[in-house]
Amino acid sequence: MRSKITVILVLLTLPVLCIAQGGGYDISKARIRIAPDPVTERIPGEVLYEFVSSGTRDSIYLDAGEMEIRQVELNGRPAAYSTFPGKLLVEAPQQAGTHRLRIYYTAFPTQAVYFIGWKDSLEGNEQIWTQGQGKDSSHWVPVVDQMEEKAEFDLTVLFEPGYQVIANGRLTEKSREGPLNRWAFDMEKPMSSYLLAFAIGRFDSTQWESSSGIPIIGYYPKGASEKARWTYRYTPEIFDYLEREIGIPYPWGDYKQVPVRDFLYAGMENTGATFFSDRYLVDSLGYNDENYINVNAHELAHQWFGNLVTETSASEHWLHEGFATFYAYEAQRYLLGDDQIYWKLYDTARALERKVTSGSGESLLDPGASSLTFYEKGAWALYLLKEEVGEMAFRQGIGDFLNAFAFSNATVDDFLGVVEKASGTSLTGFRKTWLEASDFPIAQAMAYLKRKSGPVKGYLELLDLERSGTSVSEAAVKQAWNQHDSPEYRAHLLRSFRNLLSPEFLVKACREGSLPVQKAFLETTQSLQDWMVPMVESWLDAPSYDLREAALFRLWVGVPANRDHYLDRISANGSLSSTRLKQFFWLLAVITEGYAGQAAGQSYLENLRETTSVAYPWEIRQHGFSLLHEVGALDRENLRDLMQATEHHSWQFKKFARRLLDALMEQQPDADSWKGLAEPFPRDNYRYLYEKIDSL
Repeated sequence: MRSKITVILVLLTLPVLCIAQGGGYDISKARIRIAPDPVTERIPGEVLYEFVSSGTRDSIYLDAGEMEIRQVELNGRPAAYSTFPGKLLVEAPQQAGTHRLRIYYTAFPTQAVYFIGWKDSLEGNEQIWTQGQGKDSSHWVPVVDQMEEKAEFDLTVLFEPGYQVIANGRLTEKSREGPLNRWAFDMEKPMSSYLLAFAIGRFDSTQWESSSGIPIIGYYPKGASEKARWTYRYTPEIFDYLEREIGIPYPWGDYKQVPVRDFLYAGMENTGATFFSDRYLVDSLGYNDENYINVNAHELAHQWFGNLVTETSASEHWLHEGFATFYAYEAQRYLLGDDQIYWKLYDTARALERKVTSGSGESLLDPGASSLTFYEKGAWALYLLKEEVGEMAFRQGIGDFLNAFAFSNATVDDFLGVVEKASGTSLTGFRKTWLEASDFPIAQAMAYLKRKSGPVKGYLELLDLERSGTSVSEAAVKQAWNQHDSPEYRAHLLRSFRNLLSPEFLVKACREGSLPVQKAFLETTQSLQDWMVPMVESWLDAPSYDLREAALFRLWVGVPANRDHYLDRISANGSLSSTRLKQFFWLLAVITEGYAGQAAGQSYLENLRETTSVAYPWEIRQHGFSLLHEVGALDRENLRDLMQATEHHSWQFKKFARRLLDALMEQQPDADSWKGLAEPFPRDNYRYLYEKIDSL
């Protein structure tokens, strides 16, 4: 299906620019050719558009970010064009028919393309990757950066040998072009430009084929095959499940997944090529703390909800995030059973309830709503919709919706209309309650969970008993404990009724329990008592880095006489395979009196200080800053690393760095000292830093 591209009429009269929007153009194909240069961080390129014109428009409008337009050709001949901040306007053809528009340009992207690892001292960690959502692809290619405008984008990338190039579409050719490798990708179907993507790095890969014959490729950094095994666990099963459950064949030629460093989000559903944070590259212990299963399923579900059928505006964002969250939960439920998902739904319902209570409840149709609303309230709405119309009508409605709006755009009303037709049910009440209202129907949510989950029902009944004013006894909690062996159920009981349980019961429960119970115990422990010590000591060898770290901290604080022993044990049992736990070990080793000699202690401190540098992922850098700040051990290089981080592309890390810098400047408001530290940073690129210094 071809898509209609917005064209802007431009009447150029001095000094006024008049722009009128209208139709008249149908772009069917875009062929992009780029040669990214990581040294200069620029992208020389060209793009060829094929389109049909009615011959009734004066100008073609394209978004074009930080770039130099070198030449524009229409049907092989030079064309008149004008550039404005973020815009390119080309004189349109006056004849109706098929035309070709070619643009030669050089992009200097300050966002949307990220050059990672090219300026640090580590070898082999160099990457380039893109992030086009919301409307950012125009920072590296002139394009109509609107979700409603869809075209078939084919991408050719030239890059130096030794690197893997991944992009949307099937790889149709890899050849040599001068000193560079040439990678050509064929997209075959139209998509929105925000889903354009490419990644470059030193990757290996593992491959599968879905039950329907779709090639699935999981990439990973060279040397990380064992972590990739844990990261991509269940990948073929997730793919096959979603294709069956959604009921519509996977709409793209192949599916690729790429872990990239310093990614802005958990994952991004670029068409046929999901990019995700490399923090999900985990070993067997890390898998028990944070794994890729939910993100894996969520981004894959977007290939239907968001990529195949795309919203028309942010007011319709439920059609993307609510649906992807719902199907990710359903995939987890299929793979791992009901328990985790119903407890996840319980926790998100409580979070949404707190949001409403605090006065910040949001409608699902609010374009400025939070992620909690779009993702979690959005998933809840679908669970209740499925129950209201019945499973058969729900599945029929989903299939009819995707078929009706495939490779185009849709609204919430479009979806509801299709489901009403499939079910014969009016959804006016559902729309008001779940989509329009800013509150969260907590009573409906809890009633749903009671119907669906015995463990959640048992837990809620105990809470209801307590809230009614009836005193809950230890016997009642023990009885409830033995009704279900669900780990999450028992962890929730422990968090809510810990004070009612005897040491004997807690020891037995934790020794027989699983990781959720043991983690809940430490979360609710203020200080170690003698009877707890042997049990917590055993958790230094737990199958979880998070539990090992929590146990080490509790023991280091609570049993100072054995600090050397605990540190030796952590050092010897493989815990230091976790960089985060290793950072914590280094800190404790430095501040534990008598544990390390002067040379060893200095080495530990220097190792920890090094982790704030650009050579490390932002999550590790942030942890390093926090630990060093806590003990007052940030040195000059750490402070410069912090200054650099105030303009990091990750908004989470940037926010953290700015807050920490603010606190440090408040403690030491010496402008001259800060100016000296800031000398390596150009004022134009570090405005926040210099505004803070100038205000001292």
